[in-house]
Amino acid sequence: MFFKTKDQVSLYYDDVGEGQPLVFLTGFSGNTEIWFRQREYFKKNFRVITLDYRNHGRSDRVDYGIRINKLATDVVELLGFMKVKQPIIVGNSMGGSVALNIAKNEGWQFFKKMVIVDQSPKMIHENGWNYGFKDLRRDNFFNVISVPLKHANFSRLDDEVYKRSKAVDIEHPFSNGANGDLMTDHSLKDWRQVLKDSDKPVLFILGEQSPFYDINDSNQLEQFGNNVEIKHIDQAGHLPMAEQPDRFNEILLQFIKE
Repeated sequence: MFFKTKDQVSLYYDDVGEGQPLVFLTGFSGNTEIWFRQREYFKKNFRVITLDYRNHGRSDRVDYGIRINKLATDVVELLGFMKVKQPIIVGNSMGGSVALNIAKNEGWQFFKKMVIVDQSPKMIHENGWNYGFKDLRRDNFFNVISVPLKHANFSRLDDEVYKRSKAVDIEHPFSNGANGDLMTDHSLKDWRQVLKDSDKPVLFILGEQSPFYDINDSNQLEQFGNNVEIKHIDQAGHLPMAEQPDRFNEILLQFIKE
């Protein structure tokens, strides 16, 4: 299905199942099929919504609105059109940044709960903050983020997820060059205060073998208060929902039911 935004961008989305809405947001360059195992598992008891951001997957390619805040606005606009209230939003990688941007814009009352998958609220290492992206610092910023993101996973992706996601990539290629400013914008964000302000449950699901974030520094997430919970998935890198889908779904279901 497609939805047209106020600035005339057609966004692809899937909407299956009934019940509590679960909204799954992809990372940079991703498409809806990375969530295939979650869609199939949760649609039996929940309303499952996935979407492709502008310039991603099956959605329109445009040269405007390529910022995290605009992606967040697109998501809110789509959910408003669908009359979705109190969603549980699950964001992987950049999708976590989009989710936190929604919290900043709309307030935490917009959500029932939030799940952030292998993403730090601040990617730059500085002033004692060590749970950042690789060794990203302000003095090496563009050198680090200009390197294409390869080998994000630690374990082999689920075969069906890989096949479906790859098919979309082939039919609708993603341009790293055309979206470089989006990665820059994402990498500069600092969402720590937004997390501190949360009065809703937030779960971080982290890949123990993530190539981008050092699991040994993830205890810094504990500073954000009792509303924040942290779970690790072994034998998983940056895409635990596709590398270890059964374990991921088990953790997510438990959090939803709490």
